[in-house]
Amino acid sequence: MKCETRKVGNVTIFGIVGDVVFSHLNEIRETIKKEMAEATTNKFLLDLTKVGMIDSAGVGFIVSVYKTVLSNKGSFALINPNEAVESVLQTVGLTRLFKVFESEDEAIKAI
Repeated sequence: MKCETRKVGNVTIFGIVGDVVFSHLNEIRETIKKEMAEATTNKFLLDLTKVGMIDSAGVGFIVSVYKTVLSNKGSFALINPNEAVESVLQTVGLTRLFKVFESEDEAIKAI
């Protein structure tokens, strides 16, 4: 699993590639933590287009990123989770907490 970071205007986008599961979280956690600390913006998107599955540790990880963004008075949203990932997020009630967008363009305009 890896995390591809890029900026579009004043929005930082974290594109996760692979499964968001316990055994892979340390690598992306450090990448995202470092990028957020160095960011010149407080608008963040987590692109889940290339994520196959998520477990409870992955859900906790996304919540921790969300809390960090909120504590810095920032904006946060998710982009394009697949059906399996969205089902997990719905089951634990996170689709009511996070804004979820089908496309990057839509998300960038909204946050």
